[in-house]
Amino acid sequence: MDSTCAASMCLPEQLHSSMRKWYFSQEEIENHSPARKDGIDLGREEQLRKSYCSFLQELGMKLKVPQVAIACAMMLCHRFYMRQSHAKNDWQAIATVSTFLACKIEETPRLLRDVIVVGYEIIYKRDPSAPGRIRQREVYDKQKELILTGERLLLATIAFDLDVELPYKPLVAAVKRLEIFPNLLKVAWNFVNDWLRTTMCLQYKPHYIAAGSMCLAAKFQKVKLPMEKGKVWWLEFDISPKQLQEVTQQMVRLLEQDKRRALSSRHERASQSASLAGNTMTQSCTSSASAGTQSGAGAESSKVSKSMDNCASQDCVKEVFPHQKSDDGASGVVEDGSGTGQPRTEESDQNQSFKIVSSVACDNKQASAKESLPSQTSDSGASTVVDNAEGDCDELRTGISSSKPKY
Repeated sequence: MDSTCAASMCLPEQLHSSMRKWYFSQEEIENHSPARKDGIDLGREEQLRKSYCSFLQELGMKLKVPQVAIACAMMLCHRFYMRQSHAKNDWQAIATVSTFLACKIEETPRLLRDVIVVGYEIIYKRDPSAPGRIRQREVYDKQKELILTGERLLLATIAFDLDVELPYKPLVAAVKRLEIFPNLLKVAWNFVNDWLRTTMCLQYKPHYIAAGSMCLAAKFQKVKLPMEKGKVWWLEFDISPKQLQEVTQQMVRLLEQDKRRALSSRHERASQSASLAGNTMTQSCTSSASAGTQSGAGAESSKVSKSMDNCASQDCVKEVFPHQKSDDGASGVVEDGSGTGQPRTEESDQNQSFKIVSSVACDNKQASAKESLPSQTSDSGASTVVDNAEGDCDELRTGISSSKPKY
C-alpha cells in the first residue's frame, strides 16, 4: 500500500476519534452548540432539553424499561444535539429513535412496533383519534420508515460509539464497599436522575457525578461519610477533593436555579390569579350597587351592605386563590428549519411542518432511501422532509410523519 493510500485510510480514523469527544466545557455548551449557530438561544435550548428528557421518561415508563435504559436514551440525545442542531432535527423523532437504540444497548430490547405506537400516542396524547390512526397500515409504515432513517442518522452522528457509561454503576459499587446506610443510596440515585437531564453528563465523567451525588445526599440526610485513614469515601470514586468541590458547586448552582425558576413561576401564577379574582370582585360589587340604586332608599342601603359583605368575603378568597397552581402543561416546541422556534401543541395547524436534517454524508443506498421517503404531513401539522434542495446527497433529511408512532 503506497503512502497516498495509507494517508487516505487515516482520515476516517481521525474523524472517528474526534467524534468520540463527548465531554465539553461550559463555554462550548452554552455559546458554541450547533443550536446557537442556528439562532436558538440558551434558554430555548434548555427548554427543548427538558422537553425531550420528559418525553423519554414517559416513553420509557410506558414501555416498562429500566431507568438505566431511559438514562442511556437521554445520553444519546444529549450527544446528538452537541453535533446536530435543534433547528434542523425534531426532538420528538430523535427521542423516539434514542429510546429504540438505548433499549438495545442496555440489552432490554423492545419491539419496533411498540416503540413507534407508544411514542406516537404520547406525541398526540390530546388527539383521541391518534391510537386508531397509528394502527392504520399506511400511517404506521410511514412512521416506521422515519424511525429507521432516524436511527441511521443517530448512529452516524455519534460515530457508532455505543459505549455509554452512566453514574449508577460506580455509585452502587461505592455504597457496597463503604457499607453506607441504604437510604443514602436512594437519595443519591435520585440526584443522578436529575443531573442526567442537564448538561452535567456532558461536562463530567460518570464517577464524578456519582461522587457529587453521594456528597449532596449525605448533606441532605445528615449522614457522616467515612473519613478515617484507609477508608476515605471519595477515593472510592477516583476523584480528588478539588474535583469533588467543583462538581458539587455546579450541582448546587443548578439546584438554586431550579428553585428560583419555581418561585418565579409560582409568583407569576399568583399574580395572574389575584388579578382575575380582583376583576371578578369588582364586577360583583358593581352589579350589586346597580341593583341597589333601582330600589328604595331603605332597600338600597340594605343591598349596598350585602354588596360590601360579598366584597369582604371575596377578599378572603383572593388571599388564598393566588397560591393555587395551574394544571396547564407545557406545549412541545418544534423547530421549523429556519432557526426560529414555532410552538406546537397536539392541536397544531395543519400546514405547520418540521424536519430532521443531518450534515452527515450519505451513500447511494441512502439516496435511494431518500427517494422512497416523500414529504409526510401529520394530522397535527408535523411533516417529514427527506429531500435535498440541491438535488445532491450531502444532507440526510428526515422528519415527523403524518402519523404518530407508537413506542
